[in-house]
Amino acid sequence: MRDDKKVFQLFGETSASIYPLARDVMRPLFEEYFSEQRFYQPIFFAYNLRPEPITLELFLKRNPYAKPESVLEILVDAAEAGYLEGDGQGGYQPAKKGVSAIEAVHEAFYTKANQINQFPDEKMKELATLLAKLVDSVDQSDLAGGKICYKASHSGHIQVEPGTLAQVDQLLDDLNAFRDDAHIAAWTPVGVDGHTWEILTFVWNGDATTAEALNERLPYRQYTREDYQVSLEDLVQKGWIEEGSEGYLVTDTGKKIRDEAEAATNENYFAPWKVLTDSELNRIGDLLEELKEINLKMVENDD
Repeated sequence: MRDDKKVFQLFGETSASIYPLARDVMRPLFEEYFSEQRFYQPIFFAYNLRPEPITLELFLKRNPYAKPESVLEILVDAAEAGYLEGDGQGGYQPAKKGVSAIEAVHEAFYTKANQINQFPDEKMKELATLLAKLVDSVDQSDLAGGKICYKASHSGHIQVEPGTLAQVDQLLDDLNAFRDDAHIAAWTPVGVDGHTWEILTFVWNGDATTAEALNERLPYRQYTREDYQVSLEDLVQKGWIEEGSEGYLVTDTGKKIRDEAEAATNENYFAPWKVLTDSELNRIGDLLEELKEINLKMVENDD
């Protein structure tokens, strides 16, 4: 029986099992090449989109949940630190220092991951071939609003040996990034910004239903408790959430809006998956499950 959602869940779980394999290599390299870790994301984004310059607006298309003022501050600071070069019109390109940093850490990561990999070579090649077939289908698909997240992942991969763990990791990154595109395309027509939408999502799923809880869960967004409270009250005015005894609750209207966006996300995301036969999809799931378990056992033994 075909279970697209289960395989998608394995994309994230397997991807998360790969990074710890090279964690001992990555930590010192990040300290060596990045004066501040907050610079990594904009430099990586700029590197992947070359020669197109990144701007605040473009960055917010990739990450609409971020605080615009904080993103602009990071771009300016990364340029002052020599990682980016501004064009005087709000655009930024990776400077030589930024290019060297990205390439050094990624090459070291992929080299280490391939060296210690314990997944059988033939199975790895089979998995890479099947994932590449799916990525090719995504690449050829159309999506309202574009595929900036996918583009930011797929366009800038450093060259790796085909059929290796490094390639599988890159393919999983592409497929996970496309899920972001699929979701952004689903909720954008609702007419709110990413910050508001993220708050609705947290109330909808019950993960964080007060300004305090949101502030604790999302410190990297750089919003304040007061910012979250204002947005919660805005959502109340829209009729999408309401005050409860222990936090805010989603209303029937808000639930309908969020449920419909989730359904549209799945429709957007899984449309290119039709290129896979049921047996191919199930095989991807089996291979990913096996790879994940091997990786987790390696990390557990190493600890």
